[in-house]
Amino acid sequence: MRHIKLLTTDSLTLEYNAVEDYIAATWHGAFTSEVIKQGYEQILFFLQKERCHKLLDNHYDVQGLWVELTDWLAFDWHPRAEQAGLRYHAAVYSQDYFSRLSTDRAIQMVRDGIANGFETTENAEGWLNSL
Repeated sequence: MRHIKLLTTDSLTLEYNAVEDYIAATWHGAFTSEVIKQGYEQILFFLQKERCHKLLDNHYDVQGLWVELTDWLAFDWHPRAEQAGLRYHAAVYSQDYFSRLSTDRAIQMVRDGIANGFETTENAEGWLNSL
């Protein structure tokens, strides 16, 4: 079995890719502060539980500006995730312009080399699998 379902909510689906050894987070709908924080805390929980070092963070279907949480993601959540073992964070950009700006800002604020943005899921997977 390649993908193991870990969590499904209205806004987030988490799976563990057992073959390539990464957590896949697929977000849906509009981001709110509460949705973002709860979702990333769930991601952190499963990164620790699966002892996983890679995250595929798919924002493709996300809508809305969430720039007010980019500092929290980069300076609060990301250091905790790195301490828990996260080494590579591949983010797939949203189709929504404002969500894309927020994702890009968060990526730029994270320590170099850890997080990268990608246009497609395939490119993000390719990067993770090359490491």
